[in-house]
Amino acid sequence: ESQLWPGMYQNFAEVGFGQLTENGADTILTWNSEFFHDFCPTVLSETACGVGIFNLDDKYRALLRGALVDAANATCSTCKLGVDLNRANASISIFSQGLLANCTQAGHILANLTGKPAGQVSTYEDLWRMTLVNYNGGAGCLTSAVQALQQANLPVSWQNVAAFMPVSCQETLRYVNDIAK
Repeated sequence: ESQLWPGMYQNFAEVGFGQLTENGADTILTWNSEFFHDFCPTVLSETACGVGIFNLDDKYRALLRGALVDAANATCSTCKLGVDLNRANASISIFSQGLLANCTQAGHILANLTGKPAGQVSTYEDLWRMTLVNYNGGAGCLTSAVQALQQANLPVSWQNVAAFMPVSCQETLRYVNDIAK
């Protein structure tokens, strides 16, 4: 990762402190409704935003994702160290909203699969690790692991989720373990 340095990579597919991507922007807009309602009118009309994220045309969703990625992009070729510090500071809020969105989505995944609120099926620390799986690897990694451990009739703990992480998500497992240290 970037070690939280927003100008670490010149790859505009991943920008800002949290290396926001279009998929990450979609997660924020979809799973953080308060953020969506605040951000959307800065890009689209109030009328367009009023229909909600799920009813927007694909072109408008793409426009919102692009605008959000752009808002988090602090890379500046003419700035000292290649970073616009004002934009970097503004991107901190976007990164925190992204963590909140991933936490919400991870909680919904657990609730949908177990029939219980996430806080009743796992510990606070383990839920944050699962949030990081969702952030880094996507909902598919977390969903697959939880479904597999449920089929094995095991509790939802980080140890069990990690043990059932799909092969295609092993890099995410390393990422979470590195962050959690």
